[in-house]
Amino acid sequence: MQSTVNPPKNQQRATDEEINSLYDEGNFLLCSGKYEEAIKCYDRILKLNPYSKTALGYKGFALLKLNRRSEATRCYEKALNC
Repeated sequence: MQSTVNPPKNQQRATDEEINSLYDEGNFLLCSGKYEEAIKCYDRILKLNPYSKTALGYKGFALLKLNRRSEATRCYEKALNC
């Protein structure tokens, strides 16, 4: 899904397996209606890779489900500009 991320020097490097695990957890929570928890998973991915269109899209969808439309719009716009 995502390649290994090259973080800034002060961050630890994440493997593909770790990133995929975060996506799996976030998507499970999203499908279970646990939107706040899903957002936290996507935020963890975005901390590792701020330009992940996939994480931004899923986060936007979770925010939309919580009726946080302006935040969702910002996620979608950032994804389109990556």
